[in-house]
Amino acid sequence: MSKYCLVLVASLGSGIPASSAVAGQNRQAKIVFIEAEGFRSLGGWVVDQQFMDEMGSPFLLAHGLGVPVQDANTIVEFPAVGPYRVWVRTRDWVAPWKVPGTPGRFQVLIDGQPLKTEFGTEGEPWHWQDGGTVEIARKRASVALHDLTGFEGRCDAIIFAADAGFVRPTRSPT
Repeated sequence: MSKYCLVLVASLGSGIPASSAVAGQNRQAKIVFIEAEGFRSLGGWVVDQQFMDEMGSPFLLAHGLGVPVQDANTIVEFPAVGPYRVWVRTRDWVAPWKVPGTPGRFQVLIDGQPLKTEFGTEGEPWHWQDGGTVEIARKRASVALHDLTGFEGRCDAIIFAADAGFVRPTRSPT
């Protein structure tokens, strides 16, 4: 496993444009895109490839059989400090059966502090769940996935957008 996470920093356009650079190299960048399977440490999360044909990439899965797994974590270089809107590509894996509860809940931690949103709690299909806004205080920050249930939390990617006008991708890459 590589010790570096895939992080792309891109200029704004419609969605995430083809022109991108590794975080920290493009000071005009407005978006930080992180592939979860590229985190520096997976902790107890595992790389799952079951939706490759549907999504175009593997994702991280918190498969703890009811016991929350250790956090996955990485270090991210942001182009600037300040507020960023957060989007997490995830899904509520029990939604197809219309059963109560959301057993795949997890949090995103920035420098050890959880965002207010619990992820994996809405929507049957893979989608970008809104995580609200976070204040990035240092250009170099730790980002972690914190499993809350041990029951199949799923995270494909995270977007941090410094521009309030950013429109997240709304269609599947496949």
